[in-house]
Amino acid sequence: MSKYIASIDGGTTGVRCVIIDPQGRDICSAYFETPTQYPRPGWVEQNAEDFMSLALQAVAGAIKKGNINPGDIACVTFTNMRSTFVPVDKDGNFLHPIFIWQDLRGTEMFPWMEERLAKYNMDWAELYKITGFPKGAVAPSSKLYWFKKHFPDRYEKTYKFVTPQALLIKAFTNDPEWYDDDTDANWWQICDADTFEYLPKLAEVFEVDVNKYPKNYKPSTRVGSVPQKVADATGLKVGTPVIMGSGDQQCGAIGVGNATSGLASVCLGTAGLCIGYSDIPVRHPTAACHVLGHPGTGHWTMEGHASAAASAFRWVKNTISDTEISTARLLDQDVYEIISQVAAKSPVGARGAVFMPWLAGEACPHYESNARAAFLGMTFAHTKADLYRAAMEGICFEMKQMLDALKAANFKPFELLRVTGGAARSSLWNQIQADIYGSPVETVEVSEATALGAAMLGAVGVGMYKDIHEAIANMVHVDKRWEPIPANVKTYQELFEIFEDGFQALRPKFFPGIVEFQNKF
Repeated sequence: MSKYIASIDGGTTGVRCVIIDPQGRDICSAYFETPTQYPRPGWVEQNAEDFMSLALQAVAGAIKKGNINPGDIACVTFTNMRSTFVPVDKDGNFLHPIFIWQDLRGTEMFPWMEERLAKYNMDWAELYKITGFPKGAVAPSSKLYWFKKHFPDRYEKTYKFVTPQALLIKAFTNDPEWYDDDTDANWWQICDADTFEYLPKLAEVFEVDVNKYPKNYKPSTRVGSVPQKVADATGLKVGTPVIMGSGDQQCGAIGVGNATSGLASVCLGTAGLCIGYSDIPVRHPTAACHVLGHPGTGHWTMEGHASAAASAFRWVKNTISDTEISTARLLDQDVYEIISQVAAKSPVGARGAVFMPWLAGEACPHYESNARAAFLGMTFAHTKADLYRAAMEGICFEMKQMLDALKAANFKPFELLRVTGGAARSSLWNQIQADIYGSPVETVEVSEATALGAAMLGAVGVGMYKDIHEAIANMVHVDKRWEPIPANVKTYQELFEIFEDGFQALRPKFFPGIVEFQNKF
């Protein structure tokens, strides 16, 4: 058995390579931040060449850092930010910067999409029944239609609309073709959610050419091998197998062992996700949650999605934490550990300070793209500690909304939640999660669960393990556990109702009004 798997995670903020062994141990890693541009409010872009180049650099960095023998690497595999794409022509030229999933410009196309659906005697509810995807700004479909509307000449030149998974595979194989995974195909909103196959009829509805979408393969499929040029750039051995991975959140789910009923995973990363596993096709009764493929089993996941989550907390840190940042530099500590220490001085409920975390619009369960963030309930008595704790709690309240939405889809009750993402490193935040969700919360030993999940797919792809369940049994190891505290659960149930009331109060006039005002700039 080979010693290692090189798992590349192409995320929203950067590209990381984690070298993982067959027992699921994180051996070493290297990370490079991806430059991101914000040309206008609501627009979020990256450069495809940067993304691919940094992936190669991350592998080279990890191999050097860990003094890894390239011959000991069994395969290269990938996970990636989802609902993200870039148009490319037949010669491999990129025709526009990458449309990042946080980009909101596609909302302009919602009325047009409704008109097109109506022409075919359909509406959003009917579209959801077919595709498993509700109306929302996160899905790439509306942004693709925006691109076609505003750049018709570039649309005509487009050979394929490709995702980060396809970009990563291209970077490590130099194959002239583009490869993508079927578990993420539903994001395009022209696929059958049960089979992950493109539906020409839906492509006709939205006036797009189905041939411009990438060809999809199942995760764990070998899609190529490392050529000499890539070996020279990375230190990998020529011929190293390149294995299809899956989207970051599906990989994160299997990376914490989420492949059975009764267990759900919660990710508080750049985005926030609550994910349930199903061995039968599934839909939400009110289209509140979207449906994707479950990598490794061929089954399904249902997800609730938040566009900010831990990135909202990072915004809080960047905005009000000059003192904590300076202290962290002086003491050579993690700034978030210092912030957690400050937040712990605030009582449960942050003395009535409530954080609305919608810095990038609200997705599941209400799909209100006009939603904006706010601190509510403030008085002179509130402190910075209260603001920090309120931010932690408000982000978890949004996660609770999504967990409640999953329960409405007739999932077996979740007896346990496995949590990942940056927030999972904070013991305080994990206790807050257990108390707000009212369920035990566990973390796993490998904090980079997305990279671990991709490594598990790679391990199956090269025959280390027969299937994903055997990989989970050998590679996922529980680290710590937090039990809900009854008194805290009761307090949070009361505050959660106030949180939901706050959203509904702001929704009719304030949200659309402030967005109209912001669009002037």
